[in-house]
Amino acid sequence: MSVTGALFRIYRPIIIPFAVLLVAVELIAAKAVASVNDLSFSMWLVLGGNAAKYWLLVVGIILVAMQLRQFVVNGVTRHEFIAAVGMFGLVLVVGWAVAVVLGHGIESVALDAAGKRAAGYPTLTFGEALSELGRQLPISLAYLVSGATIAAGFYRWRPWLGLVVMVGGAVPAVVADGLLGFTEFGGLTHKVVPYPAALALSLLATGLGAWGFHRLISDVAIRRAAA
Repeated sequence: MSVTGALFRIYRPIIIPFAVLLVAVELIAAKAVASVNDLSFSMWLVLGGNAAKYWLLVVGIILVAMQLRQFVVNGVTRHEFIAAVGMFGLVLVVGWAVAVVLGHGIESVALDAAGKRAAGYPTLTFGEALSELGRQLPISLAYLVSGATIAAGFYRWRPWLGLVVMVGGAVPAVVADGLLGFTEFGGLTHKVVPYPAALALSLLATGLGAWGFHRLISDVAIRRAAA
């Protein structure tokens, strides 16, 4: 089995239950709010949008904190591990971004069919779906890279140096969210620069974060397992 395949096997018992739980919470929460007032915001963008950021941030941390040693001591080179993490992470990022847009679309149609969609609800058109996907993808990628880079800093060095790396490692997530983040109403959180410039700056910050992650991990000493 490839390293990427092994990562999917390890994370499958985490991904599937989490996705099921997220959908269940969305259905319960949306129904509870709609029973009082028609929805003027997307509950899915609140839940799924945050999951597509913070869950991936945590996964990035866990990949380094737990899986790095596990794979390297079993004969996988650091470069093979980095490549596998890149492929695995990319699939997760794309999957979550598509899920955010698809879930928003399904929610919009379901609320309209039930007559519970308020006038201010961010109805998802084809163009808006592409825009939403174009924002969610770089945001999710940035959070994953930030999590992995932060964890790599703490893994490689003592805590006080790890804190310094944490500040730099958080930059991709902060930049992407600040320039491309959107609210539960579908609008941008902060419209600082036009989308092409925001995307370019976000990808630049994420690329630098990924480069830093590679530098930190490519020759890191593997710690002994706790006794």
